[in-house]
Amino acid sequence: MRSLFCAAAMVALAGCWVPAERGRQMERRIDRLEEEGQITARQLEEQRELVRDRVAKADAKIAEVQKKLDELNATAHRSGADVVARQDQLQQDLAQLRGQIEESEHRLQQMEAALGQSKQESDARFAALRGAGALEKFEAQRKIEQLKKPNEPQAFLALAREQDQAGEKAVARELYDELAKRWPKDPAAAEAQYRQGQLAAQDGKHREAILAYGKVAQEFPRSERAPDAMLQTAESLVALNMRDEAVGVLRELGQKYPGTPAAKTAKTRLAQLQPPTKAKAGAKKK
Repeated sequence: MRSLFCAAAMVALAGCWVPAERGRQMERRIDRLEEEGQITARQLEEQRELVRDRVAKADAKIAEVQKKLDELNATAHRSGADVVARQDQLQQDLAQLRGQIEESEHRLQQMEAALGQSKQESDARFAALRGAGALEKFEAQRKIEQLKKPNEPQAFLALAREQDQAGEKAVARELYDELAKRWPKDPAAAEAQYRQGQLAAQDGKHREAILAYGKVAQEFPRSERAPDAMLQTAESLVALNMRDEAVGVLRELGQKYPGTPAAKTAKTRLAQLQPPTKAKAGAKKK
């Protein structure tokens, strides 16, 4: 795995560079939006507490009025007319209090909805500021919230594949990632990591692809996906113009998994990648 480790390390060090000033401006803008969002959330929470207090007081008042009604019904020495009049008054008080509670609960529901909407809008703005990838991830997570996620790795993998085949690549990517984190030692995690690598490579994100393939080869060396992961690592290295590193991975693949279809393909790719001058030099030495 030495070649694979070296390749992954070089890719990690060659990450995208963002100008310092632009990064600072972006961070300041995000901080300002987060501060505004926190202020709005605090104001809504204060209003919610006021409404909750009103509801609690109204509940206490209803209990008090109900107690008086019960006492009135239990009083036998009063005249029938007095009892009826008193009951009518208390019933009116109860109806009024219940109306106040219903109004307060409606306002509380509106505040809960406003707070949730405010949070969603803030999250969306932060995601948009952080770039297209963050926004795509945010949208995918919102869709995942609507899915019923299984608690068994193979069933979870089936759900991820279903989303993958339906064209929901961002959703599938998030599900594969969650599977690998929840069941890191399960064989399903090897397939999830491998598919993550494929999705990244399809998007031209070969650095991410190499890291995903590397986890398959390193953490699941005996899985059926390990040889393929090494082969695809080499292809992503070629795409990054790291041919020498790709040659190293392909050679290691042939030594580690001889006789596999991936090893046969690696042999063909080695012949294509090695410069003809080196091949001729080797022939002369023989």
